[in-house]
Amino acid sequence: MVVRNGVRLYYSHSGTGPPAFFHTGGGGDGTMWRTAGYLDALPGRHHLLFDHRGHGRSDKPHDPEAHRMDEYIADVIAVLDSASIDRAAMLGYSDGARIVYALAARHPERVTAVVGIGGVAHPSETNAWRRELAKEARVIGLLAYIERMSASETQPAPPWLIDNLATTPTEMFLLMLEGWADAPTDSAYFPHIQAPTLIMTAEQENADGAAELALEVLPSGSAKAVLPGFGHLQEFWRTDVTGPIVSDFLARHVPSTPPREA
Repeated sequence: MVVRNGVRLYYSHSGTGPPAFFHTGGGGDGTMWRTAGYLDALPGRHHLLFDHRGHGRSDKPHDPEAHRMDEYIADVIAVLDSASIDRAAMLGYSDGARIVYALAARHPERVTAVVGIGGVAHPSETNAWRRELAKEARVIGLLAYIERMSASETQPAPPWLIDNLATTPTEMFLLMLEGWADAPTDSAYFPHIQAPTLIMTAEQENADGAAELALEVLPSGSAKAVLPGFGHLQEFWRTDVTGPIVSDFLARHVPSTPPREA
């Protein structure tokens, strides 16, 4: 655990090798990466699982100013410093992907590669949609929102994922939504990212071709993977599909420690 500006931030780490930092989104905690199978898919690495502010075992500040995007970015730097890690591959899901895109643009010296799982903003978009979603989620609650999302996809999400995401208090979800409503979208950060970047997005989230537009301004070696038929939850938990894509990408840009022979 590390404390930054009075907020306790919980993280865990395991394994040895090149560091890989995992950032969750609007709901859930760092354990969801392990349960989904990402750590098994990425052996030979030093895995850092982070419960970001408002989530898991980290503090849950109620001040709206504590949920500006700048605070979330500074939290990641604080965790890296606490763990004595200079540079890491950054993996983020949903809003966690937005964090790692912003971090890679602002702090290129701390990032070896970027993996973003989730839809990306079209250059014509703003973050105003976050206020509208917050209004809706305030009425129905985070659990009902997740269950509705799961029901809209071609496969229902496994109960463990819904349960994990729903452990986040609805208020923290709302503060995160509203706190970033005036922040730049991820499309503003893509031209400034220096590390090779993988955008892995569901077909349902890329109807406007935003991933293809992002790839035009990202650095050499970057890639996209549009997952046919998938929705927002599937693109995370279907690691039988996503795990090999992420593993192959990181193997090209940040090779892992080879396993020791018996």
